[in-house]
Amino acid sequence: MKCAIYVRVSTDEQAKTGYSLAAQVDRIKSFIKSQGWAATEIYSDDGYSAKDRNRPALKRLMDDASERRLDAVLVYKIDRLSRRLKDLIEIVEELAHFDVGFKSITELIDTTTPEGRLMFHQFGSFAQYERELIGQRTKMGMLKRMKEGKWNGGPAPYGYCLNSPNLKIKENEAKVVRLIYELADKQNMGVINIARYLNDHKIKGIRGKWRQNAAYRILTNSVYIGYLCWGGERVAGTHKPIIKEAQFEKIQQDLKTRKAKTRGLVSPNLLTGIIFCNKCSSAMHVLYPGIPPKNKYKYYVCTNRAIHKNCNTDYIRADILERRVLDTIGEFYSDEALLSNTINNLKMRFMAKLPALKIRKKRLSRKVANLKNQKENLLEWMGDKGVKPYTLNAINEKLERIAPELNESQYELMRLEEVLRRRAVLACSAKNAARDVEKSLVNFTAFSFGEKKRFLCEVIHKIKVDSKNEAHLFLKPPQRLKSLGLTVPSGSANGI
Repeated sequence: MKCAIYVRVSTDEQAKTGYSLAAQVDRIKSFIKSQGWAATEIYSDDGYSAKDRNRPALKRLMDDASERRLDAVLVYKIDRLSRRLKDLIEIVEELAHFDVGFKSITELIDTTTPEGRLMFHQFGSFAQYERELIGQRTKMGMLKRMKEGKWNGGPAPYGYCLNSPNLKIKENEAKVVRLIYELADKQNMGVINIARYLNDHKIKGIRGKWRQNAAYRILTNSVYIGYLCWGGERVAGTHKPIIKEAQFEKIQQDLKTRKAKTRGLVSPNLLTGIIFCNKCSSAMHVLYPGIPPKNKYKYYVCTNRAIHKNCNTDYIRADILERRVLDTIGEFYSDEALLSNTINNLKMRFMAKLPALKIRKKRLSRKVANLKNQKENLLEWMGDKGVKPYTLNAINEKLERIAPELNESQYELMRLEEVLRRRAVLACSAKNAARDVEKSLVNFTAFSFGEKKRFLCEVIHKIKVDSKNEAHLFLKPPQRLKSLGLTVPSGSANGI
């Protein structure tokens, strides 16, 4: 009988058990010789995990089996083939389909009998359980290492080098990290423009040229303010921070705001992203209807009407609507009494809700702290070497129940804190808000297109269109517009 030998080992297993590739091959060859069979070829996966089937030698083995080049596959132990029960069953069934047998030389497995198949499934279950247990203990080790403020392994983040087991600032890269934060904070640049700036100034990135994803990862990685994060946990590290925490938190808020406004800011039309159909709630976009040269005007049209024909909202001419929107903003901010009353009403409504919001925040904070404490206690218990397998299963079930509740509570707390932060803009006086908006409207035509879009997105919450004769403008709470960074050119045109 022609027998193929399949061997596999990962670096960790080789160090722990001593079952090297050579040792496995020797044992299997001795067994083949004792049976009077013939060894045809050795399929060796060196350094590959058994968590999946993505292994070169295993793929080659299955290809050869499909071409009927062998009669049986022999392994030292069943977990050499796979530690995942589903994969084990599929591989053995595929081999059987090609009339190829399977045998483990150290375990009594014969898949041709019901009893043998039962034992095969039992051994496969234990192999999968062992893999999951190893994964849990690895995570526990990494969490413990992180909580001690030590780096978890892998390459050091940009700006640092590894001074095992800690991180050490790499000054030439740290200067670039500080520059990226300055560009985001002081120059109000997004990640695309930051990457473009660094490339234009010939500053080398992690892999040569800078890309927006690399800039975004640096701007959102709390390692630069002295923290380590892994598995949803964040603890203070032993390394020195590169960025101040206040600047980091400000940029996180700016990134959230920028993300929410991306649609409105990148569109080539002034109101796209903030204008909606009031009948079906679909967004509206711009079309140039008609046949040239009659299509010289552009119109905002309901997307649902244009694509699906499920709405009958009128087309509305873009130039007329845009001018009327600007006029309405000017009228509102020029009416000092109306503006003052609006701000006062908003403040009163918010102050009425504030006690309930604070109580809700306090309860959520306690709940999150309690769930985190439960999770930490369970993880410490799981790390105890004397814990029994059935106890581990119970701990896993408890962790699976806690995880979604903790995530949901943390998200709700984040949303609540965001509401409280947004209300801070109500501290703006009517006089200051009116002056900022008036200055922007006077110089609106002199602004670049991007500045016009940003101004409208800062002032307008949304526009709802009922017909070509009726639209509703919803403004945001009045606020100072310094954050816009709008420049007012000297000698610019008066009015719009």
